[in-house]
Amino acid sequence: MKKLLTMTAALLACASLSHAAEWKGNAELGFVQTGGNADTSSLNLKGKGIYDADEWRTTAEAAALNSKNNGQDTSKKYTFSIQEDWKVFESGYFFARYGYEQDKLGGYNSRMSETIGYGFDILKEADMTWNAEIGGGARQSEDTAGVKTSDSIVRASTVFNWKISDTTAFSQTLSTEGSNDGGYTTKSETALTNQVAGNLSSKISYSVANNSKAPTGTKASDTVLAASLVYSY
Repeated sequence: MKKLLTMTAALLACASLSHAAEWKGNAELGFVQTGGNADTSSLNLKGKGIYDADEWRTTAEAAALNSKNNGQDTSKKYTFSIQEDWKVFESGYFFARYGYEQDKLGGYNSRMSETIGYGFDILKEADMTWNAEIGGGARQSEDTAGVKTSDSIVRASTVFNWKISDTTAFSQTLSTEGSNDGGYTTKSETALTNQVAGNLSSKISYSVANNSKAPTGTKASDTVLAASLVYSY
């Protein structure tokens, strides 16, 4: 595990030091507040940045979801990931990825994973792209009772993007990582984005996160239906 962590950290650090150009990405904000018989609120924040050079590509993502019902937290989740891609072939690349998640209401104080693997393009057209990744690594978890576990994991993911028109785009992401002993975490997001004006767009998305071995007292799946504004830069 230590060798994997060292390799991942070195790969991320070396590539990051070579980057001196501008990043491209987006920031997303969604908020819902209701009153009356039920006092509920929900705040959804997301951010994504991409640096795409000739040989390297860096992708950093962060998200926060906070929901309350009558003053009580019903969802409080924070995630972060950074991935470094080494583009060795025209349609293929090696990657190193670090992921972090905190979901106390879902049973975890923290969950970290470090994976390396290979990614490739399945489809690459002007208005449509589809790629997949497969790899393996390690995961460290701490549940809300303070129990810490570590396991070796496999990871697979796929991303599909379709530019329907000049102002409308569809996307589908799907990923899973885990092991038979520690369980698998599977995440999916289906989204439709429509340009409002300039760099500002509206987005409707449906997300599902499933834990095949959810901690005792928690549900296996979480779903989020969100409407938000997206600013691209």
